[in-house]
Amino acid sequence: MAIHRAVGAFFRQGGVTILGRVLLGLTGAALIVLIGGPIRRVAQHRGSKLGQSLPPLLHRSLCLALGVRLRLHGVATDLRPQLVVANHVSWLDIVVLGAMRPMEFLAKKEIGDKFLSRELVALQGAAYVDRGKKRKIPAVNMEIARRMKAGAAIILFAEATTSDGNRLLPFRSSHFEAVRAASAAAEPLHPAVIQPIFIAYSRRGGLPLSRADRPLIAWYGDMRFFSHLWRFLLAGRIDCDIYCGAPIAVSRRQNRKELARRAARSVRELAARARLGLAQPSPDKSAILADG
Repeated sequence: MAIHRAVGAFFRQGGVTILGRVLLGLTGAALIVLIGGPIRRVAQHRGSKLGQSLPPLLHRSLCLALGVRLRLHGVATDLRPQLVVANHVSWLDIVVLGAMRPMEFLAKKEIGDKFLSRELVALQGAAYVDRGKKRKIPAVNMEIARRMKAGAAIILFAEATTSDGNRLLPFRSSHFEAVRAASAAAEPLHPAVIQPIFIAYSRRGGLPLSRADRPLIAWYGDMRFFSHLWRFLLAGRIDCDIYCGAPIAVSRRQNRKELARRAARSVRELAARARLGLAQPSPDKSAILADG
């Protein structure tokens, strides 16, 4: 009898519409990830320009399928070599940042061990790091520096893990050595830069996101991916705001810890202004990249 009442309530509250939206989102996301990833890899292997231009389109399509409206505030610099440093809230961060422009990620080795997350990252490209083996960090930094010198903008989630979305965790400095190495190899007039970014999931269904709503988006602790994805899709449309700060020029005289502190300070300032409503740009500096 209890099950019968629950099913009846589900249908009376628009359950068919909700279920249809969830199934559509899951199907669309699966097709984009499973088809787009291999196409991107083949195009990149053949040296086709499609390998660079396709990822943002795929990620914007994925935002549409997942019901995410994405707004960009400010302008990310085009200067190279470039390390993009952002806060980390959810698996969704990869999707929303990937929709901005062609970029590559620094990802934990565990992500590459799982089929679905590996294919999601494959839409964009990634350098993997085994955080349990510190002796491998120098080799990873060399690879990051090589990719930056080749023209890629590399995204570093400097907190090294996801948070609950209510605060920023301390920034780890290990991989800031890579941008120092890239800057040392760059031409004197074109040093490497750090592009600070703050990701803010701001609204749910058109209403401001409350503290109680954050676990619907933030993915942390021992949360399982598929159960979190299911709850996320049931939550309805989500608005995500991406704030781009002023680029930080990298001097070869600065050590990695100083660079990490400067990047953390810049991201925290973006976060503070966003939360106080002071970071709202003029209309000509804001763009809707994807409207889910």
